[in-house]
Amino acid sequence: MSVTSESARPSSSVGRNSALYLLGALFQGAGVFLLQPITLRVLHDDFKWQELFLSISVIQVGVVLATAGLPLEITNSWFEKDNGPKRSRAISGFLSFGGAGLGVVIGLGYIAIANFTGWPPVFGLAIIALGFQASVLSAQAILRAKGQAVRFVALSLMSSMGAYAVGLLVMVIWGPEPFYFMLGYLSGVLVSAMVAWAWTKPSNPWSMPGIVRESLRIGLPVLPHTGALMLMTQGMPFLLAVVAAPGLSGDYGKVQIFVLGTITVLNALNNAWVASIMSSRGEARTAQVSRIARTASWISVILVFLAACAANVVVHLMAQGKETLIPLAQVMPLVAVGYALYLTATTLLFAVRQTWWLAILSPSALVLGILIALFPAVQGNLTLVAVASAVSFVLLGAMYYLVARRYLSGHWPLKDFLFAGLLSVAFVVAAESLPRDLVTGLITLGVGGIVAVAGALVFLARRRKAAAEVTVEDSLRP
Repeated sequence: MSVTSESARPSSSVGRNSALYLLGALFQGAGVFLLQPITLRVLHDDFKWQELFLSISVIQVGVVLATAGLPLEITNSWFEKDNGPKRSRAISGFLSFGGAGLGVVIGLGYIAIANFTGWPPVFGLAIIALGFQASVLSAQAILRAKGQAVRFVALSLMSSMGAYAVGLLVMVIWGPEPFYFMLGYLSGVLVSAMVAWAWTKPSNPWSMPGIVRESLRIGLPVLPHTGALMLMTQGMPFLLAVVAAPGLSGDYGKVQIFVLGTITVLNALNNAWVASIMSSRGEARTAQVSRIARTASWISVILVFLAACAANVVVHLMAQGKETLIPLAQVMPLVAVGYALYLTATTLLFAVRQTWWLAILSPSALVLGILIALFPAVQGNLTLVAVASAVSFVLLGAMYYLVARRYLSGHWPLKDFLFAGLLSVAFVVAAESLPRDLVTGLITLGVGGIVAVAGALVFLARRRKAAAEVTVEDSLRP
């Protein structure tokens, strides 16, 4: 494929960038792991924590809903032969400036209404924050296409862990109230948005005729998909808040890092995979999809294994006195297998611009997931709620796979994901049978760490061997 020099991206950088994206995700997860227990202790109130957790979820759910798939289109447009980078920056401008403006207007309007209705004003600040967070996502889409993983990761850490740390600091100084936390969080996101504008220079969307109309044409059909997906990943606390006993939603949120952390790692790696799929065509794209799918399936197994090994210790640290949440934490990472399959398939659909499927498949999986989770949620069985969530992601991934494979010129086997799912379930069943005391947790964590290090060394050794073989083949070509 012919591309402009600015949009060209050497394939040799994919492995390095994957490592950087993964490292950033791990730092982000470690930051939340360290900061959340402190936040819980500063608030020292389950109902305040639930309000704060739900307000953060509003940002995380709302920003993906508001961006409506445009970040992927920004990356995809970058590889277009004619004016790709210019088009990407114009769409980025539409998303960045439009998102920030709407966030400020709607957030301030909510706060004004909250003064009369008694609604928690913290959600108004969360709405403003998600408006500026759209600028971060649009900038990351350009950085992802350009292969600038360091800046991508820096923005991720600034707008998430950095903003969280500022919010915690403000709350420590001014008082243990969710409103003060969100005021600091908003400040961190605002700084991140300003850095994002400086690094990627989004342009006036009206400078390119038709780009606003095209952005709406792309974004609006994806809106049901993004809403459904975020409710699948982070909506269980909202369901529990409605149908379960008071406080259970907050308990679920205390260990939801095992869902969010798993998804964050896969999304981080997908940032490198997205560019590889979107920049290829024909048989080369089929080969890329098959290779990435195989890698994603095994990474999902590793994530489930590590999370199952770490759940005991993490719950003791993050939810002290709530050791009954350990089985819940061990089950949550099972979302990895279905989510990995979904990521690979949906990236392909974006690459071929067949995004209308998203408006059908994701809402369907959400409805099925709610139906499956409703009974255990009413009963207050959090572990079964997590099982229902994992099943809904398996359905999501399977539906996208059946559709996406129609747009490949070759065969895309599913056997790797099937084996990954069986192996992941076996790990979790074994972990559920272990005692829940801290000593057992430390032993399990140690064993998991040793196995993970050994696996990483084997993986790196095989990559070096494969790279060496490719180099030899290239040198022998006439």
